[in-house]
Amino acid sequence: MASTDHGTGGPAGGGGRRPGPGVYRRRRLAVAILVVLVVVALAVGGAALAGLFGRQDDPGDPSSAPGSTSAPTGPAYSASRTPPSAAPSAGSSSAPASPGATPSGSPSAGRCDPAAVVVGAETDERTYSPEEKPVLSLVIRNGGTTACAVNVGTSQMEFVLTRGAERVFSSIDCQESSEDLDRVIEPGGEERATFEWARNRTVPGCTVVEEELAEGSYTLTTRLGARSSAPVTFTLQ
Repeated sequence: MASTDHGTGGPAGGGGRRPGPGVYRRRRLAVAILVVLVVVALAVGGAALAGLFGRQDDPGDPSSAPGSTSAPTGPAYSASRTPPSAAPSAGSSSAPASPGATPSGSPSAGRCDPAAVVVGAETDERTYSPEEKPVLSLVIRNGGTTACAVNVGTSQMEFVLTRGAERVFSSIDCQESSEDLDRVIEPGGEERATFEWARNRTVPGCTVVEEELAEGSYTLTTRLGARSSAPVTFTLQ
């Protein structure tokens, strides 16, 4: 009687073996680690971007505003005088006036006796070539024996230029505004206001005058309040 051989192999055509449970566990662990790494990377990148945009948009951060600068602080005393190219500015004989000049009414010294205030006029040259612009100065001296306060502001000063009997220029013709400025002057000390004259003619009301000045001798007289200087003569070529 013939025997039947059942064999020990699997079904026909099924030569592969299924992975064991350990392989599946290792695969799942690798996938879990990868997911954790991706989440951490996204969190770090998001925090960096949030910090960047938050810094750019923070109004309290001065460096976040492109081109931002601190608010400029103007001088405590300024003068605006048109048409001269440079406005008169008060200052001491040894140095120009400091931006923190004492405002009117605050000096502790008393007012100068008007009789002790000496007003003078000066020019930086005696003769000017056609290309040169005269620099005119109003000088205020304390001729008394004690320190005292003088109003040296643009509300008090005037520069007047004449040619013979003809009025040529006045610094108040085109003055847009004026202000007071009290300065304490020591005995024998002085304050001065200067500006560069553009060799132009002015009339009251600041009407434009299109006229070239002739060569020759001109006279400068300065005024501070009710006191005037002695005339100073110079020549334009």
